[in-house]
Amino acid sequence: MDNDDTTTPFVKRPIGYWGVTVFMSLSVVLLVLGQSMALLDYDFTVRLGMQEDIKKIGDFGVQINRAFAAGDTLIYIPLTVASIIGLCMKKKWALLTSAAVMGISTYWATTAAFAFWFLDGVPGYSFVPGVDYWIFISSYIVFGIWGIYYLIYRGVYLIK
Repeated sequence: MDNDDTTTPFVKRPIGYWGVTVFMSLSVVLLVLGQSMALLDYDFTVRLGMQEDIKKIGDFGVQINRAFAAGDTLIYIPLTVASIIGLCMKKKWALLTSAAVMGISTYWATTAAFAFWFLDGVPGYSFVPGVDYWIFISSYIVFGIWGIYYLIYRGVYLIK
């Protein structure tokens, strides 16, 4: 019996494949719950603990969060889903979409980190991110940077 990799797409995958696809899959779930839902019902996402309360970030902060949510819903989520599907199907184009996902991951997390820093002390803004926020943000920065380097140096192994 011939062991054809096209019939067993999940056999013999490198650990990097699992790191990338699991992180992206978890991200899709978090993005749909925390970002897409914020477009439909912002208060619901606050109750879930996935967005900040208007009392702490003000009306302006809520609209900024919703703007990020729109971008994530229209661009980041579909790109991430396409990447996961492409990697599972061993498609070469998935390396490009995955690189875009890594770049977006690093960019938004870095932007959020600096926003928290720059907004400290701004009138009408009293939100102070806890350690959990910094761990979450740092994980996306590390994932994005690691992912870009992984794709540059070992990306071809994700689709073999």
